[in-house]
Amino acid sequence: MTRIIYLILLLSISISISAKDYTIQGKVVDQKDKTGLSNINVGIQGTNKGTLTNRNGEFSLSGVAGEECILAVYAIGYETVLQTLKPGNNTGKLTIVLEEKPYELEQVVVTATRSERVLKDVPIATQVISRKTLEKMQISNFRDVLEYEMPGVEFTNNGGYANINMLGFGGKYVLFLVDGERMAGESFDNIDYNRINMDNIERMEIVKGASSSLYGSNAVGGVVNIITKKPDRPLQIQASGRYGSHGEQNASLLVSSLQKWGSMSLSGSYKTQDPYTLKDREALTQKYENGTIVEQALSETNIAGYEDYNITPKVTFTPNDKLEIELKGGYFFKERNPGGRDGEKVRDRFYDYTGGVKANYEISKNQHVSLSGNYDRYDKYDYYRLLKEKEKNYENSQIRVSGLYDLMIGGKHSIVAGAEYLSDDLMTYMFEKEGESDQRDAYTYSVFTQQEWVLHKKVTMVTGLRYDYHSRFKGHLTPRLSFMYRPNKILTLRGGYSGGFRSPTLKELYTDWFHPYGGGFQIIGNSDMKAETSNNFTVSGEVALGKTLITGMAQYSIIDEKINSVWLNNDTIQYVNQGNAKIFSSEVTVSHRFGKDVMVRGTYAYVHDNHKKRSTTRPHTATFRVDYTTNFLKKYNPTMSFSGKYFSGMDVYGTGDITEIDNTTGMSKTETEEYVVKYDGYSIWRLTLQVPLPYNLSVNGGINNLFDYKPKFSSFYSSISSGRTYYVGLTWRLK
Repeated sequence: MTRIIYLILLLSISISISAKDYTIQGKVVDQKDKTGLSNINVGIQGTNKGTLTNRNGEFSLSGVAGEECILAVYAIGYETVLQTLKPGNNTGKLTIVLEEKPYELEQVVVTATRSERVLKDVPIATQVISRKTLEKMQISNFRDVLEYEMPGVEFTNNGGYANINMLGFGGKYVLFLVDGERMAGESFDNIDYNRINMDNIERMEIVKGASSSLYGSNAVGGVVNIITKKPDRPLQIQASGRYGSHGEQNASLLVSSLQKWGSMSLSGSYKTQDPYTLKDREALTQKYENGTIVEQALSETNIAGYEDYNITPKVTFTPNDKLEIELKGGYFFKERNPGGRDGEKVRDRFYDYTGGVKANYEISKNQHVSLSGNYDRYDKYDYYRLLKEKEKNYENSQIRVSGLYDLMIGGKHSIVAGAEYLSDDLMTYMFEKEGESDQRDAYTYSVFTQQEWVLHKKVTMVTGLRYDYHSRFKGHLTPRLSFMYRPNKILTLRGGYSGGFRSPTLKELYTDWFHPYGGGFQIIGNSDMKAETSNNFTVSGEVALGKTLITGMAQYSIIDEKINSVWLNNDTIQYVNQGNAKIFSSEVTVSHRFGKDVMVRGTYAYVHDNHKKRSTTRPHTATFRVDYTTNFLKKYNPTMSFSGKYFSGMDVYGTGDITEIDNTTGMSKTETEEYVVKYDGYSIWRLTLQVPLPYNLSVNGGINNLFDYKPKFSSFYSSISSGRTYYVGLTWRLK
């Protein structure tokens, strides 16, 4: 009998407690257009009760205790909402309105420290370009995003291929990654920028300054990590098309799905553009030391066109809450049309094949480990159109296997440790052996660690060390030491030292090739070269004043044993360790939001190097951007953007032969003299418009090079702009 009474009493208490529990229902909407927001975190503060909103922004949170509590609603890019709920007043359906943050400092980044960190807490200077920002830019080519939206970045025309200069560093010093993986293949030290599908980018993370302690060779000038999109809904479809000047056509399709077992996605794109011709309006003028002025004949330069397509499948499995396995692949094809007569006979064909697997395992809440393997092969062919035959002249394959472990101790000390193996195999027509292309390879074993120490709530220190063993250059240690000081909520200061190194590329080591143009000359490598080493010092600051954000950074790099190509005589160029180089680069950015509708951003960059007469860097660049979104059409509010970039002038030096008549003998004599070519400064502006439409459609259009700038003459160091161009596009999304 006692047991029965006890059970009845216990049941009554349980029923009484259950009766007090209730369910909170509501909807989370965007303040600007009042549309529902999906995948927003909703939870009870101080408990583990939480959920995500559905595709319409709705949520339901059951089992909430019948007492006063705080409902927390938060998402990246929005201000967090904390709403107090009192018992008996929560029977209705809630509407939670989220307001966009002036600046997205809460974004998660992985590049700078190789572990997830909130952007404002990363002790290393890092810039993030979000998907929303990329959509406002309306740029279909990855190279143009870098050149026209980032200060200190310029592309020149090197042999008909794009050649990057980023804050004084060329393509050999800037490491490009896709989801943390290196990209195989290059042309004149640059990756194939056409491989990047702009519609499949979630964000771009740019680490300013040297990062060799985490990424090894090539990461002296900076790291650009392209993070691709991940599914966040049961079904997502995005299709877009664009048509523009010079026969520009772009089409892309992205299909993805998030399920209980994991996710899958498939992205593809098609792009084409016709070649066009730049005609000199003025002669390129060489001014010699002795006062002689030589005007080159007016000429025409063909800017290559292309046709390419790619497809990238990705599948992720989540067998349980702790394990995630990702499988991905990719195929890319491009046919490059150099234009003119050459383009009618011979074209370049490029193929790329990628595949990889990655596993992430959560040992505990504070411990994670990941293992990955990736394969990337990039091939080039000469395609003879009349014969319909192709001949391979280049193949670069890279295999990378890595493991990474991260640990958080007490919420204040984090450790990242890892090991990597990288194999680099190159076959090219520039490696000759008995009249045929030859093959060379190199491999690197690496171990590294980086630690973050929260010394004080205002001070964070980063220490790092990496050891690389190169098959040619043996062992090399790279250290790092950085600090972040945040005296208050307004000001953040960062600074530190990072070692750097760059192994000579296989082309720099083993090239043996006769260049047929310019009268013909031989280019040879040098297997006796040493690896470049560098000491890099960086300082940066960030000031947040309400709706105004001011950031600045500066880096001073001292590079020892810098590798350059030099003329040995009139017909031979060789790669050598030419000596030391010093590069100072800096930039300042000011952003301000006027109300909710207007965002203005301006950036200035300055670069100085001690290359003096060998320098081909424009010292001053500046960007400006203003975005305006109307607020009178609710969810169909159009956005207009006006942006531009300024490039300062520069002097480029060279040597040439001058023939003169000797006044004494009356005979002609030829001497080699130094000359200078002056390149004027210029600016290019863009005007774009994006208009949301019913049925999840949006139309966009724009004018590139609004004020119709054209270079006076074309050369390696001039703009390749043909003048004003236009485009129009249409996008559809299944939400």
